[in-house]
Amino acid sequence: MMPDELIHKIKQAFTDVAYPGDDALTASSYGDEPAALIEEFSEKKDWQQLDPQFLDQAPDGWGSALSFFSNDALQFYLPAYLIADIRGELRCVDPAYRLCSYLAFPGKTKIAKIWGGGTMEERAREEFNRYDVAKVSVIVAYLQWKLESVEEDILIEEALVNYWLDRKVGDN
Repeated sequence: MMPDELIHKIKQAFTDVAYPGDDALTASSYGDEPAALIEEFSEKKDWQQLDPQFLDQAPDGWGSALSFFSNDALQFYLPAYLIADIRGELRCVDPAYRLCSYLAFPGKTKIAKIWGGGTMEERAREEFNRYDVAKVSVIVAYLQWKLESVEEDILIEEALVNYWLDRKVGDN
């Protein structure tokens, strides 16, 4: 799929996602990053207006927002990150890593202590199982595009096989 076509499909797939509200941007209180994330993303209700450099550095230069977003905030802001990555505008942040890291070995076996137990794979599945077929389809297309652009990435390949492709097929 060509980048412009993929960007168009991402915009379409996520058009129905509502801003989660300032009080639902993060579910974490670990360290300084959640408070910085809330401060920087409050009132940012249109993900299409966010500057890629802001996304790459938020919050506060750490570039860790994808790790601290609540489930709802991740679903709302994810298209901005995907599009910025497709356009080559991210230097620090890697949305593919966020979509794959706990759905592939060895990340999937880590214990999710801060979420009350279970594994990080179970936590990731719970989070991404909320995504409808349109969102899953564009995530799969993005991950396949990413694989083509980097030639080989075992993390992406494993996550596609272990989760994303099954979701795409299972939801159709």
